[in-house]
Amino acid sequence: MTSRRGLLGGAALVGMGAVAGMAVGAGTAAADEPLDTPFTPVAAPHLAEAEQLVRYQRLLAAGYLPTGLAGHWPLDGSGADRSGLEHPVTPGSGASWTSLRAGGELSFDGTSGAYAATASVLDTTAPFTVTAWVRLADDAVLTTMYTAVSQDGGSASRFLLQYDDAAGTWAFKVRSEDQSTKVSALAAAPVTTTGVWTHLAGVWDGTRVQLYVNGILEGSADTTLSWAAPQGFSIGRARWDGGYVNRFTGAIDDVRAYGRALDTDEIALVSGRTARANNVYLMDTSATVTWGRPDELAGWVARARCSSFVTALLKHTYGWATDAYFVQYFQEKGPEAADYCSAFRNGTAGPRFRRIRKVTELLPGDLIAVDYNGQDAENTGHIVMVREVKGVFSGVADFTGETQYAVEIVDCTSDPHGVYGLSNYPRYPDTRMVGNVDGESFQGVGIGHMMFYASDATGEFSRYRWSVNSSASSGTHTVDDRPVAAARIV
Repeated sequence: MTSRRGLLGGAALVGMGAVAGMAVGAGTAAADEPLDTPFTPVAAPHLAEAEQLVRYQRLLAAGYLPTGLAGHWPLDGSGADRSGLEHPVTPGSGASWTSLRAGGELSFDGTSGAYAATASVLDTTAPFTVTAWVRLADDAVLTTMYTAVSQDGGSASRFLLQYDDAAGTWAFKVRSEDQSTKVSALAAAPVTTTGVWTHLAGVWDGTRVQLYVNGILEGSADTTLSWAAPQGFSIGRARWDGGYVNRFTGAIDDVRAYGRALDTDEIALVSGRTARANNVYLMDTSATVTWGRPDELAGWVARARCSSFVTALLKHTYGWATDAYFVQYFQEKGPEAADYCSAFRNGTAGPRFRRIRKVTELLPGDLIAVDYNGQDAENTGHIVMVREVKGVFSGVADFTGETQYAVEIVDCTSDPHGVYGLSNYPRYPDTRMVGNVDGESFQGVGIGHMMFYASDATGEFSRYRWSVNSSASSGTHTVDDRPVAAARIV
């Protein structure tokens, strides 16, 4: 996740090459200019379809929901407001840019300068929603109140999205302007562990406040409290008795303010909960791979394993890729990764596949299959699609008589290819990566990097490793141990 904002960068949909000699806007071709740039596709059609599915899964993972945005601060190294409404936040002296997760965030030290602020962005007399990813620091004291987001009046904050020490849990509160009344929606479970990223969303719909934790509604309370709060929007602090309090100790990321009350499905989308439901590496069940519509993000679904994703992709793209074809040449409607590998190696994959023997001959759209050779009780192997051969890689996990290549791939996996935070990861990232905490990163379809080796004697595949971060001793497999074979769709 690359962060949920970073997930949106790069990996544009595949396009077509231009035709030289066309007079743009003139409506005619200049006959004396040679057409020396052929009109050819830059990638295979199935790669274009795969990248489209990845793009929408990335939008889901980013919680893409622009309708009604009053402010959006990704906090990825700057205080810029990405809503287009020009409300950048200015960090105080106790706030610093850090990189606890992909894309970065703003960390706060709990001092008087621990904040980032801008002018008021919400009409708090009308329904509104505020959301944020928050992480209490490892040394945060759970007997102290910490506010992540607020918008303030002259004396007090109109609302507070926070950790409430009295309740011992997350809270979304609204107050009366004279500070005499407080109404709270509280999380269902106490906070017992610091250092964990949590998504919070607070909603006021005009009649009640609601608190969502990680996309799930956990608390609500009735209230029609309504007053304007013109004294500023704050990240990392609140206002009480005219002064600033509740200074945050920890990190805050991807803060959003909406000038409307988001519903349950929208909160699930913003929090990434929908992404985790729609993009899943599945075992022992039928795959569901669906290309949806641009205006319905939740309609894009990739619930599959590596081989069923590839098979679904081919069936979606090509008229020849029918159940009958796969039964005839692979002996089943849904080949496993080892089946693909065996058919590529033996030349039995049928007329639509041509074996590619050398790593340097790989092109975008080529398939590379690995046979685990019976070493994994749950998986027969793994299959990926080439997006780009990045070139020779050396200095880590080198082997005499072999040349190592970094290959950008598209696949469906249970674990991203790489480890966030290591020095060489940024050059070879994975779109599913969020951080280095177990369970934090995404799975399913995405773009990552694997390392494939070629024999210096033959140029053919000699071994592979899972990522630039895999170890030489335990993270590589030779083709004698685990066969590797590639093929091109023709």
